[in-house]
Amino acid sequence: MKRTLPRAAVGGAVLLLGATLTSGTAAAEEGEHCVADMDTGEQECFATLDAALAAAEEGTAPSGLTTLSAEADARNDVIVGTFFTERDYGGDSLTVTAEAPCVKNGVMDYEFDLTGEFAPLANDISSVQPWADCWIWLYPEVGLGGDRDGPYKENTGYVGDFMNDRADSIGFS
Repeated sequence: MKRTLPRAAVGGAVLLLGATLTSGTAAAEEGEHCVADMDTGEQECFATLDAALAAAEEGTAPSGLTTLSAEADARNDVIVGTFFTERDYGGDSLTVTAEAPCVKNGVMDYEFDLTGEFAPLANDISSVQPWADCWIWLYPEVGLGGDRDGPYKENTGYVGDFMNDRADSIGFS
């Protein structure tokens, strides 16, 4: 099923990076697992995390493009983060993509608000996986507002008591 999401500050989409979970559990397989395209504002959801990642590894974008297309090659899109509603990468998940890996230059490369179609995920993130050299920052208000927590520089099975189930926006640096 396809949905439209609010457009993020910057975007991209096709997933070129594939990886396996370092601490996956059976719980990570149940629920809804979506891949969000920050450039087009679309997402595609799957019944299992494996199915979502398989589509990503095959280069299938939510818009139906493949990584072999000229448009996808020109964007060089990558996964920048995966977010889970339960500890240890369980529950529902959201994989967010952007046009390129993050650049370590002291500024936020991308931002993503958990509004619109993603409002159900707001205040429900418990574990994160950063990708593409991105560090993840979680904020309790949309537009990167409020006191942030992070950076989460590596797979984090629990974001901690301060930000667990509180994030309304996500920054990638």
